[in-house]
Amino acid sequence: MRTPLSLAAALSLACAIPRSPGELSSIPISVSSNNRRSVDVYLLCGDRDAQWLGVVHGKEGGLFEVPAARADCVHGLNFFLVPRDFNRGYWVGPLRPRTGSSVHLTIEKYAGLSGARVDNGVR
Repeated sequence: MRTPLSLAAALSLACAIPRSPGELSSIPISVSSNNRRSVDVYLLCGDRDAQWLGVVHGKEGGLFEVPAARADCVHGLNFFLVPRDFNRGYWVGPLRPRTGSSVHLTIEKYAGLSGARVDNGVR
């Protein structure tokens, strides 16, 4: 009887071991666009470390993922939106997602009015 009990105790403790940073999940970023143009989407920590996420084509949507470690940004994460064939970019943010949360970015017809929200899954 002691063997199954000790095995169950060992397995329950194994679940409590914290994950290493390499094992953390990613943060999903869903994008919907009301803009007619294709828009390049960049993610930055504050105003540094720009990472190109991809292109969202006119009036379409997209889904991107970034490592959860990217959320460890003191200044908050910002999106920088650059409509194609338009010599101007627009900031959205800062956002402070946590591990396990998701982000929804809405690109408006006038990209300067775009917004984003973090869904932490807590209601």
